Amino acid sequence: MPRDRRNRQSGARPSGARLRRTLLVGCLAIAVLLPVHGGQQPERYSLALSPKAGSTLIYNLTSRMNSEGRSFLGVGLTLNVQAAGEIDFYIKQKSSDNIFAELSSPGIRVSLQVLEQQNEFTLATPADHPVLMTLDRAGRVSGIRNAERLEEQNQLNFSVMDALRNCLPTLPDKPVVLGDSWQDHKRLEIPFQGMRLLVEIEITFDLRDVVPSPQGRLALVSANYVVRLTGSKEVDNFTGAFEGRGTGTGSLSFLMDKGYYSDYRLDYSIDGAMIMRSAAAKLAEWPFTLSENAELTLVEWR
Repeated sequence: MPRDRRNRQSGARPSGARLRRTLLVGCLAIAVLLPVHGGQQPERYSLALSPKAGSTLIYNLTSRMNSEGRSFLGVGLTLNVQAAGEIDFYIKQKSSDNIFAELSSPGIRVSLQVLEQQNEFTLATPADHPVLMTLDRAGRVSGIRNAERLEEQNQLNFSVMDALRNCLPTLPDKPVVLGDSWQDHKRLEIPFQGMRLLVEIEITFDLRDVVPSPQGRLALVSANYVVRLTGSKEVDNFTGAFEGRGTGTGSLSFLMDKGYYSDYRLDYSIDGAMIMRSAAAKLAEWPFTLSENAELTLVEWR
């Protein structure tokens, strides 16, 4: 074939199959690039505990717990605990993984009513003798030291240290988009009539919205609780057991640009029974209820 004819054929228009392949590759490239350059990827938000070192966060705490019912020993379960006061967090130091804080309080007033007996006392720790806490960036407490003075003042039947470990909400470990959820688990042990009552709380947090505020972007988070209470004791040839379940709701407001909470609320209730068993047979049952609500609100930061 003459050279000029071959050259003319090499510049010919592509065949139908080749044209279809070219169009397919182009469409795939556009599909890949559009979410990045077209702004269609949902925005991811980092909710990490990261207050500035040297700052002090002052919160107002209010809490209330109630229970009603009777146990298998005929003893009433009537309990009313109310607490209110100020908690100061001084951010002493922070690293890439942890926050080292000093917790102090001029006084948390506690009112305790058990059956007909009522008592009031104050939990306080001065700024020169604070409780030392270590938290990770999700707000999980990994260490508590110097809490002996608080425990000496405590007249409740559960540990202040346990309460401190379980009082703060947990943030997500990685950036999230609107509608994402993450899980948390809390566990509180309450001694009662020679047994260990366990209150276990499974929490599902959901990022609902991010809105502007005078302090920057504010993440609005909802919370749903599933609560379980268990505990048992052997009495002669019988077993007395607490069995209860419940649900609740709550909310969390988090200042993303500041790296700390501005508000946290929880509210749940448990319906259950104190059950007497012999082997697998249920002999008697006494119903009870338990409810708790609490709020932690930021009132000052400096």
